Formats: sequence, C-alpha cells, structure tokens
Amino acid sequence: MTISTKRQLLIGFSAVIVVSIAIIIAVQWGAVGSTKNRNHLYQELLERSGQLNRDLPKLLDRQTRFERAEVSNYGMRFVYSLVGVDRYQHDVESVREQLEPAMRSAFCSSDSLRYYRENADFLEIRYLDRNEAKLFELRFTADDCK
Repeated sequence: MTISTKRQLLIGFSAVIVVSIAIIIAVQWGAVGSTKNRNHLYQELLERSGQLNRDLPKLLDRQTRFERAEVSNYGMRFVYSLVGVDRYQHDVESVREQLEPAMRSAFCSSDSLRYYRENADFLEIRYLDRNEAKLFELRFTADDCK
C-alpha cells in the first residue's frame, strides 16, 4: 500500500467516525430535548391540576360532584362522585354506558379540554359512588377523536 492509499483510508475512516459521533450526539440531543418536553408537560399538568383543585370539590349538578384533578403518567385524571349512586344498588355498567358517549364527545369537542387532547397522553375520568367507592374509569386519548 502506498502512502497515498493509506492516507485516503485514514481520511475515510476518520470521516466515518466523525459522522458516527455526530449522529450519536444528535440522537442524544434529541432525547434530551424530548425529556425536557416531557418534564415541561408534567409541570404544566401539575400546574393545571393545582389551579383546578383550588375550587374543588364542587357540585356540578344535582348528581355530580367534581372531587379533584390528579396528574398520572403524563396524563390527567379527573375524579367525580355520583352523589345519587351507590355501587351496590345500581347497575354500574349501565351507568358507564350512559356516561361514556357523552364524555367522549366532550373530550373530543370541548374547548376547555383541548389542552389535554393536544398535549397530554390521555385524560382519565374516574367515577366514585356517594360513599367514595370506585365505580369505573373512562380513559380517552386523542386517537379516540379520529
């Protein structure tokens, strides 16, 4: 091998190494940016839950009390109590079937829920009975609105 060939191989290998390092740095930089975005999302969700919780619990109508908002794994959980429902005296599945379409429609079309549709991983709605026993949960993502 001549010196010229060795030099060309050395330059080629150097170029491959530099490009590989650049790719690794770019991927890591993207991951850091993604982590920052996720941290920012989590912080935003915490702030929103705190703002909501200042005015809660709150009776929304004769049957529904909004208890609290919670952040859960980059999503938001709203907890409601159905004040006229006792899980042992009502058909829980029937109540769920009545509420789910209306809540999905509200999630997909309400301006007040737009932030959660566009940014959060999901919106979960947990329903409790009048004794604060869990009835069921509804979970919606942006894909549910397509």
